[in-house]
Amino acid sequence: MSFAMDILLTLFYLLFSFCVIYPPTEFVAAGFTIPQIFEGLLGSENMNFIGYQMKRITITAFIHSCLPMGYVFTLWCGGERGSWMMASAISTVIIVLLMCYKLVCWWEYEKLKHPVVRPLLCYVPQGCDWRVVANNINIAFRSVDKVCLPLTATSKLVATDTWLIRVTQYGMNAVHHEDCSLFATATDNHTLTPTGEEEVQYVNIEVIPYRPDVEPFSFRLTTTALRELQPRLPRPVRVPDHISLLPTVVERFVTLFKHYVDQNPTYYVDQELEQCIGCMQNMADVKLDRRCEPVPAPLAGIAPPPCQQCNCRVLWCCACMARWWAARAGAALGAGAPSSAWLAARGSCPVCRAVFCMLDVLPARQRDS
Repeated sequence: MSFAMDILLTLFYLLFSFCVIYPPTEFVAAGFTIPQIFEGLLGSENMNFIGYQMKRITITAFIHSCLPMGYVFTLWCGGERGSWMMASAISTVIIVLLMCYKLVCWWEYEKLKHPVVRPLLCYVPQGCDWRVVANNINIAFRSVDKVCLPLTATSKLVATDTWLIRVTQYGMNAVHHEDCSLFATATDNHTLTPTGEEEVQYVNIEVIPYRPDVEPFSFRLTTTALRELQPRLPRPVRVPDHISLLPTVVERFVTLFKHYVDQNPTYYVDQELEQCIGCMQNMADVKLDRRCEPVPAPLAGIAPPPCQQCNCRVLWCCACMARWWAARAGAALGAGAPSSAWLAARGSCPVCRAVFCMLDVLPARQRDS
């Protein structure tokens, strides 16, 4: 076989191996991943989480160890008959045999050496079997309150009411919620659009166990996923002062909304301002008062609906009005619209449903007596 064909087959097999080890989105969508191909053998993850992970890791390790042997077999099928082929074939077979021996060691002696079982041994009560802890995790995983957050294409984080579990290709980490603290160690931001409208932030989280027999581990996830994880944790993730988490789209819009409201004229009222009826925490500080010009008749059919006069008194704070606006604008324009486009939309009064625009939202102040 020619040298060019060797290079072509090598590049093809390297790409194939990379897609097997780290399957891209297209492979996952097509069902060409190890868990999906061997779904019948692995069983249901929801019914037997620990047993599923034990079999999945075993099959994954065996298939990955066969990849070098598959490369030699691919070259042989391509016509390669070099003198080094026999030595390469023997070496790759030895790799597979060594992996088979390791897998046998995992499953013998009550499976105590299996990478899924080892993290559970420190939680086994004296005189009991590790299957007691495994059954506890299986029951917790079947709960509808659990959260499963994908970390990469081959790993995920599972948070139940009592356990925090990181699942990787070749292992698993498990720690009880009461036995650990979570610390944010670093962040990195990535812009998704050239204009910088949409930005995603990743946070590196270190899990520090209180028990010396529990192995610490770390994971990386987005701030959106972190906010989804927080309610499942008994203690919040500790964020150092030098690390700032990226606010959500709605939080960024609230800041932008307040900035534009402050540029509008102040609306003075004679009565004392009350608490916001939306949050019951802040003082009501915005009034809807029509200030924009009527829509010209030729544009009535294509322009946004005309603004209307709102006769409600001051009932809402600026933050609640911004969240109400964001909810209405997000539903009208779609989730993919940038937050800055929401400002050009129209809102409606939460009470009387009068249509208004940004020019009609005025900061309210009590008139000095």
